[in-house]
Amino acid sequence: MVGYYLLRLKSLETSLKAIVQKIRFTNGSVERIRNVSRVQCRTISGVSSSGTSTSVDKNIVYSRHQDFDFRSQTVIQRIFEKASLWPNLTAMECGLTGRKYTYGQLIQLIRRFGSSLTRMGFKKGEVFGIILPNLPEFPIVLLGAAAIGMPVTTVNPTYTVEEIARQFQLSGATAVVTTPQLAETLRQVAKLCPEIRRLIVIGNPEEGFASIEDMFQDSGDLFDENIDIIPSEDIFVLPFSSGTTGPPKGVMLTHSNLCSNMAQVGHPGTMKVAYCPATSSDSSDLQEVLICVLPFFHMYGMLLVMLSGLDHGAKLVTLPRFESASYLNSVHQHRPSALHLAPPLVSLLGLRPDLKLEAFHRLHTVIVGAAPLGPAAATRFIERLRKPDLFMQEGYGMTETSCVCHVSPIVNSQIGSFGEPLSRTQVKVVDLVTGLSLGPGQHGEVCIKGPQLMKGYYKNEKATKETIDNDGWLHTGDMAYYNEQNQFFIVDRLKELIKVKGFQVAPSELEDILRRIPGILDVAVIGVPDDIAGELPRAYVVKKESISLTEKNIIEFVDAKVSHHKRLKGGVVFLDVIPKTATGKILRRELKSLL
Repeated sequence: MVGYYLLRLKSLETSLKAIVQKIRFTNGSVERIRNVSRVQCRTISGVSSSGTSTSVDKNIVYSRHQDFDFRSQTVIQRIFEKASLWPNLTAMECGLTGRKYTYGQLIQLIRRFGSSLTRMGFKKGEVFGIILPNLPEFPIVLLGAAAIGMPVTTVNPTYTVEEIARQFQLSGATAVVTTPQLAETLRQVAKLCPEIRRLIVIGNPEEGFASIEDMFQDSGDLFDENIDIIPSEDIFVLPFSSGTTGPPKGVMLTHSNLCSNMAQVGHPGTMKVAYCPATSSDSSDLQEVLICVLPFFHMYGMLLVMLSGLDHGAKLVTLPRFESASYLNSVHQHRPSALHLAPPLVSLLGLRPDLKLEAFHRLHTVIVGAAPLGPAAATRFIERLRKPDLFMQEGYGMTETSCVCHVSPIVNSQIGSFGEPLSRTQVKVVDLVTGLSLGPGQHGEVCIKGPQLMKGYYKNEKATKETIDNDGWLHTGDMAYYNEQNQFFIVDRLKELIKVKGFQVAPSELEDILRRIPGILDVAVIGVPDDIAGELPRAYVVKKESISLTEKNIIEFVDAKVSHHKRLKGGVVFLDVIPKTATGKILRRELKSLL
C-alpha cells in the first residue's frame, strides 16, 4: 500500500513538471496555465477526487491570477465592513438634485429600512421587488431587504404592466418599491399580483403606498445582525434573463456568488480601479468617482458599478436616465476617475464636440461591456479625449455569471478582446458538433466555471440543466475564440450569426467596419432570408443630419474590405434610431420584425 502511494506521488511530481514546462513568461506575465488548484492537481495526477480515472483537458484555460481569498459572508456583511472604513465620505449622490448619503448614513439607513420591513411583517424567503431608475436610495432598499433574508428581484422601469406583472408572478414578490412616476403602473400590476402586500414609494407621497421617508425614521431595533443566512445557498438577488434563448427566467444569484464576483473584480492586478485607503475617511481626494448611468436593475450596473463601487469606497453619482446634457454636466462637474460604458455611449462621446477635456484629467480607465467594442470606436474615443494612455478595458459576462467572468489584462491588452478569465475562473471553447474543447484560434461556444456561476434558474430545473451541464460548465451561447495569450475574442451570439451559403458572418465584424464611415452615427447588421444563400447581411444605419450618404456609398465601402460572402447583399436601410436594451445591446429581433 505504501508503495502504491509512492507511485502516485511520483506520478503527481512528473505531471506537475510537465505543466511547468508548458508555462511561458512574456514581460513577466504568464501566458498559459497557472495556479492549478489542489482539486485540479488531483485530476492531473490521473485520479479525480472521487477516485475515478480522468484525462487532462489541455484546452481548458485557467486564470493567470492568484486565487482570491474566499470568505463566507453575506453581501451586506461585506459592504458594512468596507463602509465602516469611510463613514464621512460621500457614497451616493444624485447627479440631478445633489441629494447625497455618506457611507456612515448608508449603513444606518440600510439598518432602518430592514428593521421597518420586519416591523411590517416581512420575513426571510419572501421576495422584494424593485422598479427604480438609478437613485441614491437604490442600494439602501436593495441591501436593506436582502439583509433580512428577502431575495430581491429587479425590474426594468420601462416595462409594461403585463411585463412587470409577469416577473412578479414568476418570482412571487410580496413587497415592491418604486417612484411616484410609476405609482399608477404599479397599482395596475398589484391588481394582477395578489401576493403583493405592500407598495413603497421613494419621493412624494402616494395613496396606498408606504413612504420610504417614514421607513427611514424607523429606530432600527428590529434589524438582526445574526439572521440565519447561508451565503452559499440563500439568494441575494433574482434578476430575470432569457439566458441563451427562450422566455425570461429568474436567475438565482447567492450572496457567495456576488461576494465572489466583487472579490474577483477587486483582485490585485485585475483592474485599475483602486480601493480607497482607510486613512482617507475625511478626504475625498483618493476616492474613485463613478458616473452611474448604466441601470442598477441590470447586473452590469448592479455588480460592476454599484456594489463594486461601494466595495471600493467610491463616490457614485447617479443619473435616473441617460440624457446627453445631464450626463455631460455630471462628467464636467464631478470629474470621474473611471467610466462604465456600453459601446454606443463610447461612440457618442467620441463624436461630441462640446466635451471639456479638463474634466477628464482624473480619468484612467473606461470599462466597456454589454456588447463588443470595435477598434474604430475605441480609437476615435481615445483621440477625442487626447489621452493616449487611457486604458480601455473590456469585460464579458452574463446575468448567469453574476456579472463578469473576463476582463482585459492591465498589461498587453488587445482592443477588440473581451479579456482573460478572472481569478478562480476556468474557461473552455467547445466544438458545437463534437462537444470537444478547442485550442487557440478555433471558434466554438464559450463555457465557464467559477464561484460566480448562478445557483440555477428559479423553479426551472429543466432550463438549468439545459444551461449548466453535468460537469458544472455553464454554456453561454456565445461564439468566441482565444489566442496564444489566452485573451478571448467574441465572434457572436449563436442565434445572431448570419449563415451565407454555409459560411458564418459575424454582425459585430461588419458593424465595426461600418462605424469607420464618416457620417455614420450608429449601425446594426442582421441576416435577412434569401432563397439561394439562406441569409444575406443587411445593415441598418443611422447617419448624421445634413450628410450626403447613400446606400451605394456604404455598400462600396464595405465591399472593398470584406470577402464576397460578407458583403451587404441584403441591402442598407436608413433609420432614425437603432433599437437597443437599456445596457446598449442591439435588439436584433425588433429589426427582424421589420422584414
